[in-house]
Amino acid sequence: MVERVAERDMEKDIASSRRAMHRRDVARKIFLQVHRTIGLFAGAVFVLVGLSGAILAFRESIDEWLNAPIMRVDAPAQPSYRSLDEILAATIAAMPPDGKLERLTMPRQPGSAAAITYLVETDDFDTDVYEMFVDPYTTKVTGQRLYLHGERIFSQPLIPIIMTFHWTLLLGANNAYILGSVAILVFISILIGLYLWRPLNGNWRLGLKIKWGASAERLVYDIHRSVGIYCATLLLVMLFTGIAMIFKPATRSVTTLFSPVRSDPDFGKSTPIPGRAPIGVGEAVATADKVFPNGRLHWILLPSTPTGVYVIGKQSDDEPNRTKTYRNVGVDQYTGQLLYVQDRDAFTTGEKFLEWLFPLHTGEAFGSIGRSIVLFVGLTPLALYVTGFLRWQRRARKRPTN
Repeated sequence: MVERVAERDMEKDIASSRRAMHRRDVARKIFLQVHRTIGLFAGAVFVLVGLSGAILAFRESIDEWLNAPIMRVDAPAQPSYRSLDEILAATIAAMPPDGKLERLTMPRQPGSAAAITYLVETDDFDTDVYEMFVDPYTTKVTGQRLYLHGERIFSQPLIPIIMTFHWTLLLGANNAYILGSVAILVFISILIGLYLWRPLNGNWRLGLKIKWGASAERLVYDIHRSVGIYCATLLLVMLFTGIAMIFKPATRSVTTLFSPVRSDPDFGKSTPIPGRAPIGVGEAVATADKVFPNGRLHWILLPSTPTGVYVIGKQSDDEPNRTKTYRNVGVDQYTGQLLYVQDRDAFTTGEKFLEWLFPLHTGEAFGSIGRSIVLFVGLTPLALYVTGFLRWQRRARKRPTN
């Protein structure tokens, strides 16, 4: 009697184990089909976005290399910049009378020109954006370029075109959500890939190796699996940060559930004073230096209206974002009065999280090493897509035809 009970229990265990295996096999087949479908269609877009991201990892250096005659200058043995007012005066003398100064960005390294952006209203009620470059050591204007002509994307220089493609697929800023949706699908596909990578026999080491002497089919499979598992974390970080930036309002809303996030800063308005001319840019920067005595002068947003203000950005060495700064000071253009201070040292946890999204996505938070990693990660979607497509193609050929 005891033996029969034991046999029945054993049969139940075997049946239960078979059902579990069947459910697992069905789940794997479903996940595999989803993984292949997303990879085949969304993956193609992901390849192009990844390649553009690889280029953009060193976008400033590439832009300067492509435009060296106007963006590069000879740095003297004892480098010393001319005053900001002299640099702006040289710009004003060279730009058209109807131009409106918008921003002065300081050279990012010795041998780079200062970049001044100005706007020109066109006859068709549009706005052209120009960049003028000035040698900061001599105030000589080295040249200028049309940065943007209305909504005509291809009027931009090459690097800005690639940047526009990278986050909108050239479909317009209002349609960036399309790329964001594709990125969400790819994010899900990578998570599914991690589930499918798990060896059924529990031997994790086999999932990390490439059998170089195996058949072509097995080699393609091993490369796809190994590249996926080794790069999965970095790819997920790139996708997550990209999705968070594309859907920025939603990201801010979710972040506020965990930590306060203040609205974008309002640097105030200048109060026009009859008979008084605006102060010079040098005086405005002197006001900012009292607030942030340390740090590199990164940019100056210039007042373009009678109530506009100077916004001076002083970038700290420990700031993760090198493209912009979150240490900004608003200054009244007539009195030099301090109007508003944005200090990243006073950021909440949620604000620091939002601050880190872009420098993590671009790798610039970790200098040349971080940028090199982003360049490498940008190439991995191509390897995954090619190997995945080859596997799909081989399986498609093996299917019986009716």
